[in-house]
Amino acid sequence: MQELRLVLIVVGGLAILALLIHGLWSNKKEGKTKFGSKAVELDDDLPMDSHQEMPLDDYEIIRKPKGEPGFGAKRTFADDPLEDPLDSHQRFEEQPLEEELPTVNISSDSILDDPIVISEVDVQEAPGIDVEGETPAVSEPEEPAEPEMEVIVLNVHTSDDIPFVGTRLFDSMEQNGLKYGEMDIFHRHNDLSGSGKVLFSVANMMHPGTLKHDDPETFTTMGISFFMTLPCFGEADQNFKLMLKTAQQIADDMGGNVLDDQRHLMTPDRLSDYRAQIRAFNDRTK
Repeated sequence: MQELRLVLIVVGGLAILALLIHGLWSNKKEGKTKFGSKAVELDDDLPMDSHQEMPLDDYEIIRKPKGEPGFGAKRTFADDPLEDPLDSHQRFEEQPLEEELPTVNISSDSILDDPIVISEVDVQEAPGIDVEGETPAVSEPEEPAEPEMEVIVLNVHTSDDIPFVGTRLFDSMEQNGLKYGEMDIFHRHNDLSGSGKVLFSVANMMHPGTLKHDDPETFTTMGISFFMTLPCFGEADQNFKLMLKTAQQIADDMGGNVLDDQRHLMTPDRLSDYRAQIRAFNDRTK
């Protein structure tokens, strides 16, 4: 009995050992087959490039992560493990496609041929440019402004309360070169015949200022006013000298007095003021 038991124990041990050996050999064979198929699968994904060298060592193939594609394979990004795969695919499908931007071909010739556009505002602001194409007007030099007119006045007034009578007054005025004319007053022309430019004039001191009359015998006045304007025809100082001489002669004929513009008796100082006024005016107008 004991020998039979010992034989059974030995046979059982051998059988167990054979099973272990057979299992190890089977596992080793399956591992080689699996790794060999992986190598073929990677080989199919790689591009056909004569310069691409395939790894010959099984260890290099095993060392790559199982989910990583080969070097030549198209790389895809794995989904986030925290997101639902269905949601991620739906979002990808719902994204609108970006419109392609139209390609514009710009050549150097087209750039050079394009005209340069100048806005009207720039042209108007630029000095010396005529917008309408017309010749810009050349500004003519401004003419000097005429000096303000001045008036020099002398008066001949009666020496008493007896007025001048027209018959005697008008006769004295005509004897001294005065002619009745425009504005119903008398004038002294540069020509004694009564033609030419007016040098000075004589008016009535009394209202309305005219010497108009229908009958010289009925006309009376308390005085007459001599006046000349600056600028005047000819020499102003000579015209004033002639006016003063005419006023003195008529005053002597009528028994009157020569007064200034303020109706004060004429004095040498006042005459000097008149002459200084004329010289100052001539200096300003030179």
